[in-house]
Amino acid sequence: MAEREKLMTKLVRPLSRGQITIPIEFRKKLGIDSNTILSLALKGNKIEIVPAIVREVDEEELREYTDKEISQFLQDDKIDQETVRTVKRLLTEGKL
Repeated sequence: MAEREKLMTKLVRPLSRGQITIPIEFRKKLGIDSNTILSLALKGNKIEIVPAIVREVDEEELREYTDKEISQFLQDDKIDQETVRTVKRLLTEGKL
């Protein structure tokens, strides 16, 4: 009979905003660091968390949007005006 991998179990308490800390042993075993994107799935009464596979994006796949396209998008999406101003500022500054 093949030896089964030892089950690792830890108890964690969510913070008031639902945040949890993944124990260091789990992060090391799965190679999770602060740059890792995680995929969460609700399966019955369980939450499955696995590192997501993220592919590199080639710059040729990206495109720039015109001010007119951005304005139309923001209008169609019915975003509040403060968010519109913030998005426009960040796009202008090149931070998005």
